[in-house]
Amino acid sequence: MDRFYELSEDTISDFYEIFNKKSFPVQMKFQFQGDQKQKAIINVSKIPDKFVAIMGKELLISINEDLLTAYDDESITILFEQEIDKININIDSGKIKLVRTDLNTFSGLVNKYGVEKVARANKVEELYQEQQKDAKSDEEFIV
Repeated sequence: MDRFYELSEDTISDFYEIFNKKSFPVQMKFQFQGDQKQKAIINVSKIPDKFVAIMGKELLISINEDLLTAYDDESITILFEQEIDKININIDSGKIKLVRTDLNTFSGLVNKYGVEKVARANKVEELYQEQQKDAKSDEEFIV
């Protein structure tokens, strides 16, 4: 399988289900892509302006669908919301920018889910990354 691939309709639908619960002042256009080597479950990035005109898309939503099976539904929702909450739009200009998280997540997610659940969701992500790194080093040691 190639590193980059087309996401399933279910995954895109799951993203929109979470995204549509947020309120943004303008409509945004997304380009979706699967990335099997991405360490995080989801990554939102801005598409450079010179490509926005060509593609008609403003934000790249990259998701590693292989990681989805390692998470429960609530953790997936938390991690998706965490990335979506980085999206900031200037109402006057319509310009989109991505902001950094406060600490490791947004206070709104902590208020909504509680510190323990957000920490657990983020810990699962860290543990998975460590396991992948360990597995890779084990393979290199064996070979």
